Amino acid sequence: MENNRDKLPFRKNCEGYLIYDGKIICRNTGKGYLEFPGGGVSENEDPAKALTREAYEEAGVILEGELKLIKIMHFIWHDNWAKTEKQKKRYNEFKGEEMYFYAGRVKELIDAPGDSENNDPGWPNDERLILIGEAIKLIEGFKPFPEEMNEYYEFQLGVLKKLEKTMFNLY
Repeated sequence: MENNRDKLPFRKNCEGYLIYDGKIICRNTGKGYLEFPGGGVSENEDPAKALTREAYEEAGVILEGELKLIKIMHFIWHDNWAKTEKQKKRYNEFKGEEMYFYAGRVKELIDAPGDSENNDPGWPNDERLILIGEAIKLIEGFKPFPEEMNEYYEFQLGVLKKLEKTMFNLY
């Protein structure tokens, strides 16, 4: 019997690995994962433009040059993925995420304006930069990864290790 969820579309999403002064733009949520700039891609919006917008709103990032697309991945949401009301609504509309991953350089950081439309404040200035080696250690400390998140976390580690190894040469 076919699962009705198979016919649902993927929700487009973006995430950025953005370098500033030898550090990565991200923050430790304290909930077992790091948060990188990114979010939902609006209908008819280019994923790179969505990331540029999200990084500015969340972390006050002004990019230098173009973003480099690293990879597009698809994740199917498991049955108990949805924890919040927002996620439960999305679970009924989409079968999972179509994630666009980018790398880029930051020209300047300003105070994050946040997203007034969704009432989301920007990240505090003292929480938005982590040394790449420290980010790697934090993610490795989250092991063992939940099975449904293993591919995602291993991908994050691979990107960060490549950036560290190549002295922040962006792909």
